Amino acid sequence: MMEFFTSLTLYHWIALGLILLTAEMLGASGFLLGAAAAAFAMAGIVLVIPDLSTGWQLSVYAIAAMVATVVYFQMFRDAQAHPARPFLNRRAARLIGHQFELPQNIELGSAKVQIGDTLWTVESDTPLAKGTLVEVVDTRSMSLIIAAR
Repeated sequence: MMEFFTSLTLYHWIALGLILLTAEMLGASGFLLGAAAAAFAMAGIVLVIPDLSTGWQLSVYAIAAMVATVVYFQMFRDAQAHPARPFLNRRAARLIGHQFELPQNIELGSAKVQIGDTLWTVESDTPLAKGTLVEVVDTRSMSLIIAAR
């Protein structure tokens, strides 16, 4: 039984890989994926070369873990830099470019307008008549800046 703890075997590397994947699922944001992949790769190496010394196993694992982590972040850096829904929590910014017809006159620079299911404050530098086709060109806080099309 003591021999199980004195040298690293295939089962040690599989267990380490599973522990690292479990820790990754708890929220490590990808930092443990490279180390887990390297542990599974070491399990494969130990399966092919069972008499590899513990020192060599640890050395190869350390290098493989670093390389796998760098490769992971290089491959997925672009995906992390450009979120799939960049305006998810910026509701006003999502409406930039949206065109609609004014349901009322805008005389003093601002008015309330229903767009979808939300009542928005719209602002304009110039007075606009009811029925004018306008486009949202910018936002200011939770107000939409509109211009005639």
